[in-house]
Amino acid sequence: MNLHTIGWLIGLLLSLISAALLAPLVMALVMAEPWVPFALTIAGGVGVGTVLLVGLRSAERSLNHRSAFLAVTFSWLTACALGSVPFMLHPALGLPFTSALFESTSGFTTTGATVLSGLDTLPRSLLLWRSMTQWLGGMGMVLLGVAVLPMLGVGGMSLYRAEAPGLSKDKITPRIAETAKLLWLLYLVLTLIDMGLLYLGGMSLFDSVCHAMTTIATGGFSTHDRSFGHIDSTYIHAVTTIGMLLGGTSFAILHRALTQGIAWSEHPELRLYLGIFALATFLIAIDLRIAMPDRFTNASESIEHAAFQAASILTSTGYSSDDFARWPPLSQTILFTLFFVGGMAGSTAGGVKVIRVLLMGRFAFSQFFRLVHPHGYSAMKLGTRTVDDAVLQSVASFMGMWILLLLAGTILLAMQGSETFTSLNAAAVSLGNIGPGLGGIGPSHTWETFTPAAKLTLAALMVLGRLEIYTALVILTPGFWRR
Repeated sequence: MNLHTIGWLIGLLLSLISAALLAPLVMALVMAEPWVPFALTIAGGVGVGTVLLVGLRSAERSLNHRSAFLAVTFSWLTACALGSVPFMLHPALGLPFTSALFESTSGFTTTGATVLSGLDTLPRSLLLWRSMTQWLGGMGMVLLGVAVLPMLGVGGMSLYRAEAPGLSKDKITPRIAETAKLLWLLYLVLTLIDMGLLYLGGMSLFDSVCHAMTTIATGGFSTHDRSFGHIDSTYIHAVTTIGMLLGGTSFAILHRALTQGIAWSEHPELRLYLGIFALATFLIAIDLRIAMPDRFTNASESIEHAAFQAASILTSTGYSSDDFARWPPLSQTILFTLFFVGGMAGSTAGGVKVIRVLLMGRFAFSQFFRLVHPHGYSAMKLGTRTVDDAVLQSVASFMGMWILLLLAGTILLAMQGSETFTSLNAAAVSLGNIGPGLGGIGPSHTWETFTPAAKLTLAALMVLGRLEIYTALVILTPGFWRR
């Protein structure tokens, strides 16, 4: 266990986040908004970061897989803690610690749940920082560190495998540092394109920047209380729908599509991902048109909002173009089902991931073959690859642990006084990093009504969901600390 390297990485992370805080600090100075909270946060982050970087500069820097789990977990906890400071110190908010930590954790984990209201009147510098937390957390702050730290070598790969979401940890290039740089470059380019398209559609420059960051990060923080319901533009809704779908697509596949084209036969996960989106959009659009004809007066309007909301929930973004908590029961049921799916592995999206749903579905159907042919053998394939039993065991154990955490979170929230459905709903959207849910935590509500203990529980579920459960939980097992 190389604690020196872990400490040095956390020092680097504090310095990087402090550098990112310069953007809202400059905006606060330009806009004559309160700037001291950002300055104090930068001073604290740089101070502690410098002590760690300088104090541990001569130590040998290397990571094994156990050290990587610790580094990733503590890096995310550190980022969430530092990111919460402006929310506590800012005079426009003055949030208590638990609420500030909840907001920061929701940002960095790209969950999108919020305790804030009156977003339209908040200082722009503060709204910019909210959006930046999601953009930084979307691709992963440790991955950013790996991109600028090729000297980590094998340790860098350990960090990548410990943090990258989903089953697929593909390297685009042989060197992990080069892979990280390419992924971040693609992430940046997609953000800039989305920002430009939103601006061309009539959105203000500030809103375009903030929404582009939270769209590609599949985060869902908006600068308006009504989210995209504030914007009556089919063009902007369409651009954002496509942006969310791209953010929920494997970045390795996106890179290969740009350089080599897509071999659809090799990507069953991509086909299922798009198929789920198309089917959900179709069913919701029909339901909205039939059940709410006064609100959705024509087919194109129902398709517009159905596609937007299906993409938002499937990719765990959490935007809303309409208050879907008031939609018909069938539409709400479909959206609630999408809570448990998520985007593709290797994307910025949350959820259990489409690849796991696909493998579990095929595994379930394979059992019928074994019942009919108990002595037969049928290899399970994913595209051109054969799926071995170890992968299936990993997926099954993950799904089991996800359900157990969902139940545990529901019980803990119910113990804090939350109604049963609200507890289940909140636990699901937090563990899936989705954001707004149904009922009392729908798009028109905030999460401020939860008790401080409940907010800490929800924040913990967000981090567990973002780190795919095992990365964070493994450090709590006795065997992890044995030599």
